[in-house]
Amino acid sequence: MSFFHRALLYVVRKRVRSLLLLLICLGVGTLALSGSAIREATQTAQLNVRQALGGVFTLQQNTSDPDQWVTNDVESYGSTAYYGGTPLTEELAARIQEQVPGIKGYNATYTNYTVPVDASGETLTLLDTESSESGLDSLLAGYGDFSSSVATYASTDTRFDSYFAGGYLELVAGRHLTEADTNGALLSQDLAQANGLTLGDTITLRMSNHKASMLGYDPDDTCVEVEIVGLFQSTSKSTAAFSNWSMDNSIFTTLEVVKTARPDMGTESYEKITFYVEDPGQLESITAQVEALPELSDGDFLVTADNSSVEAVTAPLQNMNRLVSLLILLAVVVGGIVLYLVLASRVRERMGESGILLSLGFSKGNILAQHLTEALLLAVLAFSLSVPVSGLVAEAAGNQLLDSTLAAPSVSQAPTASGDGVSLAQSDQYAPQFETQTGLTEIVVTVSPAAIACLFGVGAAILCVAVSLAALPILHRKPREISAALC
Repeated sequence: MSFFHRALLYVVRKRVRSLLLLLICLGVGTLALSGSAIREATQTAQLNVRQALGGVFTLQQNTSDPDQWVTNDVESYGSTAYYGGTPLTEELAARIQEQVPGIKGYNATYTNYTVPVDASGETLTLLDTESSESGLDSLLAGYGDFSSSVATYASTDTRFDSYFAGGYLELVAGRHLTEADTNGALLSQDLAQANGLTLGDTITLRMSNHKASMLGYDPDDTCVEVEIVGLFQSTSKSTAAFSNWSMDNSIFTTLEVVKTARPDMGTESYEKITFYVEDPGQLESITAQVEALPELSDGDFLVTADNSSVEAVTAPLQNMNRLVSLLILLAVVVGGIVLYLVLASRVRERMGESGILLSLGFSKGNILAQHLTEALLLAVLAFSLSVPVSGLVAEAAGNQLLDSTLAAPSVSQAPTASGDGVSLAQSDQYAPQFETQTGLTEIVVTVSPAAIACLFGVGAAILCVAVSLAALPILHRKPREISAALC
C-alpha cells in the first residue's frame, strides 16, 4: 500500500482530528488572504486619492520687506496699501513650467469682490444659502451695496483652479477660462438660471458704490463687461460666512477684468500661482527644482508645497495598511506555531503505528511522506475553501475601511481672500469652505490570483517544515527504540 493511499485512508477514518487540522488551515488561509486583499485595496485607494487630489505647490510674493509696501492716502477713508515688489506674473509661471519637468498645469489667481449687473442695469438677484442663516449677513448692512458684491476670482486657467481641480466644482456647460480670455466669465448654473442668463450673455462687473466712494472713484469708471462662457455647479457642500460670498454666487473671470473693477490693486500681479504636478510622489523633488531656478534666486517669491489634503485623507488608509500587514505576519507566525503543535501531537499519538510500519520494512522517508500528504490534502481543501470565505470577509472589512476613510477630518480648500476695502473681506475665514473631496467613492477588495498562489506556496512550505520538525522523534529513532518507548 502506497503512502498516499495510507494518508487518504487515515484522513477519512480520523474525521475529528482531520476536521481540527482542516479548521486551523482554513482560519490561517482566511486571515492571510483577507489581509492581503485589504492591503492591496488600501494601496490602490491611496494611489487613487493621490491622483484625484494631486500634488500641489504655490508660488507667492515674499511680502516681508516693509520698504516694498505702497500706501495710498484716501480722504474720508484712511489709507490703502498694496505690495509693490516684483510682480507675480503668468509669464513667470510659464517659464517655471517650461524649465521644470513634471508640472502638468498651473493657475494664477487674484480674489476680488464686485457687484454684478445685468444688461438692464439691475443688480443680479443673488442666491440665498445656509450662510444667510448665520446672522452675519447683517454685518454688511451698513456698507450699502457692498452687500450685493460677490466673490470674483481672477484666473488664468480654471481647469487648474483649486476648486475645479480638487473636484469641488464641475463645469456643466460651456468651457473653462484660459489664458487667451480677456473678458470671459464663469457663473454658477443656479445663479444664471435665477437671473435668466445663458451662455453668450453679458453682464457688467463693477466696484461697489460704497467702496468707490470711500476710495474716491467714480463707480462708472470701474465697470467692465464680461461674457458668460461657462456654467458650473458644486459637487460638495460648502459654507460661507456671508450668503453673497458663497460659491453659488461667485464669478470666475480674468485679471484684466479685476484690474478694471479694482483700480487700487496696484501692480499687475497675481496673489498666488498654484502648480499641479503629474506625480504627487515627486512633489518634494519638483519644488526643490523650482526653488533653485535663477528667477527665484533673489528671494522675492516663496514656494510652498501643499500635500495636506492628500495626507489628511490617506492617513487612515496608511494606518489600516500597517495594521493589515501586522495581521498577515501574525497569521503566518501564529498559524505556523499552532500547526506545528497539532502535527507534533498527531505524530506522538501515532508512534506505535510508525513503529509497526518500520518493522514491516517501510522507510522513514515513506512514513514522513504519509504524514506530509495527510497535512497537504487537508491544507489544499482548507485553502481552497478559504478563497470564497476570505472574499466575503475582505469585502465586509473593505466597507468598514471606506466608512472610516470618509469619516476622516475634512480639509477646507479656500483661496486667499484679498479683500475689497472692508476688513471682514480680508480674512480667509470668510471665503467659501468645502468639505474635502477625496475622489474615493468605492474601495474594491478582491482576492488576487497572486495572493492565492502565494498562500498555497507559503502554506505548503510551512507544512513541510512543521511536519518535518514534528517527525524528528521518528526519524532519529530505530524501530526497537520506538517499541521500547511505547512500553
